[in-house]
Amino acid sequence: MRLRTLLHATATLVALLPALAGAAPLGLVTIVDGSALALLRGSQRLAAGEGVALQADDIVRSGTGTRLARLELGDGTTLDLGPDTELLLRPQALPGPRAALLYLLRGWLKVGAAEAAGIATPQGDLARVAGHAVVRVTARSMLVFAEAGRVELERDTLREGDAWVRRDGGTGSVQERPPADLLEGLPRGFVDPLPRRSARFAASPAAPGPAGEPAYAELAAWLNGEPVLRAAFVPRFAARARDPAFRRALVAELRAHPEWDRTLFPEKYRPRPVVAAVSVSTVAVAVARRAEPAASQAETEER
Repeated sequence: MRLRTLLHATATLVALLPALAGAAPLGLVTIVDGSALALLRGSQRLAAGEGVALQADDIVRSGTGTRLARLELGDGTTLDLGPDTELLLRPQALPGPRAALLYLLRGWLKVGAAEAAGIATPQGDLARVAGHAVVRVTARSMLVFAEAGRVELERDTLREGDAWVRRDGGTGSVQERPPADLLEGLPRGFVDPLPRRSARFAASPAAPGPAGEPAYAELAAWLNGEPVLRAAFVPRFAARARDPAFRRALVAELRAHPEWDRTLFPEKYRPRPVVAAVSVSTVAVAVARRAEPAASQAETEER
């Protein structure tokens, strides 16, 4: 077996250890329509198809070829992902007031929950979802649509049919209907109800695909994101800094993630050697003492 193949097999086994040890998974991938999901677990990238078990701090990413993917969590919550969507499940790094079920970095998400914990995003947070809600996050906007039930945001509450919109860093506002431009590209799978399928995979979850090492470009949005998350990603991906290309990219964008400075340049943070301070008077006394024997000998010879 080649070394690279062996390393990939070992990394896959490590990723599966919690499931093999009997730890209850956070949930399961139950539907993948289109290309497989990318699953970032620890510092490895895995391929996640139907039946793969999920853990806290997993990063799940759908591709442009993923028409729809569903994650079913152990508490009954359903998460439907549209194409080009990326989220972090149960982020352990978020502080108490922002403790969340997930962090949606970008893309389309439909949540179905009897009473779900919050959803954090770069554009604003949902404190609670009870019912069905559609969320879209882009680099400059955010849309929340309460399809059924109630959605509580930081300052506003949405009832069935309400929408909440934020654009270009402005203050979010409640609207009677979602704007047409932000609904453009709504995944067709969000329109019709989908059956729950977790029961068929619960007894024997599928193994994720072969492990690989993510490139800097795959992680840049996380490494350069919110400070509280950036700090947590340093120990998680520190090993990748040994890769020359990854390290060069980290150094080039260091201003966007200053937390990496200690990892990249540890010599700057090592204790400096202690140099004892010696006063001028102390040196003078020492020189005088060394000169005394020579002076005494000279006097004796003159006599």
